[in-house]
Amino acid sequence: MKKLSRFLSFPLVLGLIACGDKTTTKEESVSLPEPQVSPSSTPAPDPVFRVAAPVDQKKAAIENSFWAVNQHLDLGGSFYLYMSTEQVLSKLDELMDGFSAIADAAGAQMGEVERQQMTMAMDMGRTAYEQIGVRDISGFGMSSFAVEDNLNRNVMVLHHYPEKKDGLFWKIMGAQSHEQQVLKMLPAETVMAFQADLDLVTGFDWLRKFITDTAPPDVVAEFARGLAEMNQAVGFEDLFRSTGGEMGFFVTLNDNKRIPIPLPPDAPQGLDLDIPEPALAITLKVKDEQLMGFIMQMLKNPELAQMLGQSKEGNVTLYTLTPPELPLPIDLSPTLMQTGDYIVLTTSQKLAKDILAVKAGKNEGLAGTAEFKQLAGKMDLKGNQLSFMSSRLGKEFGKLTKFANDAFAADAEAGRASLTLADLLGKFSGDNFTAVSGQLAVLRVTPEGVVMESRSSGDTMGTAPLLLVGGAGIAASMLLPALAKAKAKANAIKSMNNAKQLGVGLIIHAEDNDGRLPAADKWCDAILREVGSPMVFASSQDPVSVNMAKSGQKVSSYAFNKALSGKNLNEVNPQTVIVFETDLGWNGSGGLKDALEFLEFFDGQSIAVGTADGTVRQVSSPDQLRRMRWEP
Repeated sequence: MKKLSRFLSFPLVLGLIACGDKTTTKEESVSLPEPQVSPSSTPAPDPVFRVAAPVDQKKAAIENSFWAVNQHLDLGGSFYLYMSTEQVLSKLDELMDGFSAIADAAGAQMGEVERQQMTMAMDMGRTAYEQIGVRDISGFGMSSFAVEDNLNRNVMVLHHYPEKKDGLFWKIMGAQSHEQQVLKMLPAETVMAFQADLDLVTGFDWLRKFITDTAPPDVVAEFARGLAEMNQAVGFEDLFRSTGGEMGFFVTLNDNKRIPIPLPPDAPQGLDLDIPEPALAITLKVKDEQLMGFIMQMLKNPELAQMLGQSKEGNVTLYTLTPPELPLPIDLSPTLMQTGDYIVLTTSQKLAKDILAVKAGKNEGLAGTAEFKQLAGKMDLKGNQLSFMSSRLGKEFGKLTKFANDAFAADAEAGRASLTLADLLGKFSGDNFTAVSGQLAVLRVTPEGVVMESRSSGDTMGTAPLLLVGGAGIAASMLLPALAKAKAKANAIKSMNNAKQLGVGLIIHAEDNDGRLPAADKWCDAILREVGSPMVFASSQDPVSVNMAKSGQKVSSYAFNKALSGKNLNEVNPQTVIVFETDLGWNGSGGLKDALEFLEFFDGQSIAVGTADGTVRQVSSPDQLRRMRWEP
């Protein structure tokens, strides 16, 4: 809305340097060690091809982290990559300085308020960049090594020097590696799991200090006031600090109960679609029962009391909500419980009981399945993050794509789609997903950065992550435009409400002043008392004006029809435009030309236009504006 550049952005381009075959001198050559083999009486460990820095290594003129990163990577596999980031980040520091200089030059052409906002944004951006820990990254490495014919070990390293470990990024991911307690809760039907250390308390403390040190005084005061109100209302900080710095989720698919998916009436005959019954669990580690107690107080809401049931499973209390019946036969009985150090929320009571059965040792759960055992091998599962994806998930995805292709092929045969496109889609479904990969990964925080080790079946880099990313990308591509439209529609409706209040304010002013409307150059000041708040003048479609209004500045996203300045409202045609959305500022006034220019600048969105009879409408085309009455 306001023609301002409030934030400057810049790309961080990372080049990739792959190490390939080359002739070396005797001084530079390094011999690969033979893989160590255990006695035949015990299972052989995975072969490891890693070398330490040679005593007589040839040092580069510019120091880098190659050997520190290399000690975690496998040589001799199908993929190896190392990149030093030190020079890149030093250049980034120079770019930051350059952008600051550009911002200073640009600020000379702005007003005082805009210049202060830009300076504040640049200062906050630089401080965040310096404190978050990104500039401490000194190297990046990846490798992939075939442990068996159908099993690969993949390693990724994000390195920093031991003395540079104070950035937020390095702190919130946890400290010492530890046993993954979640493995004692995952049922055998788990197809996806993610559990990670996340030090929310450290992150919150950093955010509070960052705002206090860098934000304007009014923002600092508002933050402190909001925090004080939450502490007084619910003891927010005490609850927050009772969390245990670990959270995650997992998904199960129950093959013993497949859910038929109803198809539209016009779907091709002979096609059926069903999926294994899905269930989801969310886990949060806590230090005590404080947070669970707070949640239970919230659940005592009278509206929930009739639907909330309580039962016992061993010594654990299950709180189960019984929702209305669903159109699909899916077990949806949300259940909350605290077992040991974890609060767990599940989408079904069955999943909650399955979790407790694994935790009680009644079965091994996921850890006892053949797929998990193959992926885990001799891998050290201690770490700060665990993720798992079963090949079953990819196979189900393959069934869905095959169904979609069969439906498309049927349409092609009926002449409703292209046979060529149907053949092309067929290549990406069905059998292509029968051998998709599973993956198990553990991330460890070390004194020199982060190391993620994963083992995947199938192709070298693992198909499972690609399925996840691809599916998420497809879903996002469909969902985000819809969300954007919904948000734009909501903002347009709010803008109409504001214009309605302004129109009513002008009418009330006229009634209080012998029918006379205010002068065009004083209209905002004249009706401020009638509308009650300066925020009414700031359109929700104009975030810049909203922020300025919140900070106490007088700003308007609407203009008064100049042709009605000082006119007697009783003599004005009720269909005449009285107020319209534009960017002429506080006490701004204009006419059709200004509205047309703003609508063109607004590029496809609608603006709010109010008439003298108190009605408001959304206008999205120049022709609509021209057909409206602008003269009294």
